[in-house]
Amino acid sequence: MNWYKFNVSDYLLETKHLEGADDLAYRRMLDMYYLTEKPLPLDVEYIARKIKIDLDVVAYVLEEFFLRSEGGYLHNHCEKDLAQRRKVRELNSRPKKKVAKLKVIE
Repeated sequence: MNWYKFNVSDYLLETKHLEGADDLAYRRMLDMYYLTEKPLPLDVEYIARKIKIDLDVVAYVLEEFFLRSEGGYLHNHCEKDLAQRRKVRELNSRPKKKVAKLKVIE
């Protein structure tokens, strides 16, 4: 995904307690999440290298905003947004007649 909707007001409310490096790490992790369209990898050192932020900062932000799972670090808002985009993408890939019928039914 090359772009995502960014709500500045929501972000500022959610992150007003963060220091500068924490804020930068969080934004870069969100970018990484959307670019790959999947959870962040469990390898924290890899994330730190990719986003060019100190390991301790990355670990703090992961603990604060992400949920560790077997498949990686999940972010609730990202997952909802990506699921919605996948649904739209899938609908757009169907033949137009079927899409028109789906829209009428929904």
